[in-house]
Amino acid sequence: MPELALADELFVMGHDEYNGKPRINHDVLSVGLAAAALGELLIADTLTVDGGRITGWTARQSGDPVVDELVAQLQKVGPGHRLHQWVEHLRGDIKELVAYRLVGHGLVKRATSRGFTGRVQVRFPATDPTEATRSVVRLGFLLTRPGDFDPQSALLACLATAVDLSIVAPTLSPSTVRQRLADLPARMVPGYRDLLAAVDSSVAAVALQAHG
Repeated sequence: MPELALADELFVMGHDEYNGKPRINHDVLSVGLAAAALGELLIADTLTVDGGRITGWTARQSGDPVVDELVAQLQKVGPGHRLHQWVEHLRGDIKELVAYRLVGHGLVKRATSRGFTGRVQVRFPATDPTEATRSVVRLGFLLTRPGDFDPQSALLACLATAVDLSIVAPTLSPSTVRQRLADLPARMVPGYRDLLAAVDSSVAAVALQAHG
C-alpha cells in the first residue's frame, strides 16, 4: 500500500527528482493535483459524488494543509457543483499547498534561482532521489499484476496518464502498458471515473487556452 497521500505522489512524479523542475506543463500538473486532492477524500470515503457532482462530505479539518483547504472551500462553496468546476476552482493554489505539505514532511526541498531575465524560478528537488521514484516503480510493478491494484494506486496511474506523465513497466511492451492503463478506469467505482472525466475536461480546457 502507498505511504504518501495521492496528491503528494503525483507531485513527486511530476517533478524531476534531482533538479526539481516540473516534467510537464505547470497548468496541466495543477489540474492533476487538484483532482488528486479531491481523490484523497474519495479514497477516505469522506466525499460523496453523484452524477459528476459533489453532493456532500464528512471530511473535517485536521491540520493537514491540503485537506483543511479543501474542507474550507467545500464549506464556502457548498454542494451541487460539477467536479470539473471544482478542479478548475482548486488548481490555482493547489501546487503550493501540496508542496508545503511535502516540504513539511521533509520529502522535497524548495529551491529558488533567478533566470537570465531575472525571473525567480522555484524548483522542488527530492531530499532522497531514490525514494522519490518509489511511486512510479510501484505502478510499473502493478501493471504486471493489474489485479493487485489498490484504489489509490489505480487512481494515481490514471491521473498520471491523464496529465501525460509516463509510467514504464520494464517487463511489458509499451503497447501492453497503454492497454492496461486504458483498462483501469472500467474497474473503478463511478465517483472515481467521474473525477477522471473532470481531469480530461480540464486538461482539454488548458490546451485550448494555450492555443487561444
